[in-house]
Amino acid sequence: MFVAVLSDNPEKREEFCKALGKESGKGDVSFYVIAREGKEKTIIEPTLYPQKIHPLAYTLYIADYVVVIADQLTPQLGEIIVALDSLKKENGLLVTQLNLPVKGTVVEKYERIADINAAKEKIINLEEGGTQSDSELLAFVDQYINVKSVGNVAIGSIKEGKIKKHDRLIFLPQKKELEVRSIQINDKDVEEAKAGEKFGIAYKGEPIERGLLVSIRSEFENGKNIMGRFQKSPFFVADTNRKLHFCYGFNSVEGYVLENSISLDKEIPYRKRDPLLVLDPSNQKLRIVGSFIPT
Repeated sequence: MFVAVLSDNPEKREEFCKALGKESGKGDVSFYVIAREGKEKTIIEPTLYPQKIHPLAYTLYIADYVVVIADQLTPQLGEIIVALDSLKKENGLLVTQLNLPVKGTVVEKYERIADINAAKEKIINLEEGGTQSDSELLAFVDQYINVKSVGNVAIGSIKEGKIKKHDRLIFLPQKKELEVRSIQINDKDVEEAKAGEKFGIAYKGEPIERGLLVSIRSEFENGKNIMGRFQKSPFFVADTNRKLHFCYGFNSVEGYVLENSISLDKEIPYRKRDPLLVLDPSNQKLRIVGSFIPT
């Protein structure tokens, strides 16, 4: 299970995460592992947010559950709420003593806790929802390394489905085929990795970048000109008739919103029911534009 910890305060996020688990990876997004009674959860936090907007998007695509820590109402906190609403992240916990303006957003449905220590206990004891291990594979790759004596290694998070040794998979958007040679979870060799787990795989194939791992036969495809429905956030008031950023997982591509479609500078992987988060990174007030749902 992946739990996102969000706040406008990077130090507050880091303190909260370190009190819960052991750091297992740090970059523009950081990961922590909670191990209790033979069960594990992975905490994720957008390390470079609010300085950069993309790590917030990356974090939300992985998250199964969201913790929002709110000490004061700031433009960045508002931005977090708009992002959660745009991606319909309905499962979460709001840690605050404030009466926040969340009516009409998904955050209105979140459980509320005022005490930060009670929130930590809640996350430690959080029960996983229904597993998606029987679904079609969707894994987000956030890092590639070449290890001496091992070869090519991809590190990522399984959102849906599972990966087994000897599986043949497709990496998107580059459409590269690879074969899984070995799998590790928390530096231990395993036969398979399933939904909700952070993994490392050694594989046979070409070097890759950030992107998706999917099955050979998959609903996912790449596209530059994608038909669909644009849903502008009611909180975004700037003009959208200019170049914007479109995100899915760890992939972000620039392009334009048209009448019933988007036109991108290069291909992005997508699936017909999953929203792309639309960003305006240079906007000084609100960088979350809304979402685009392919049809």
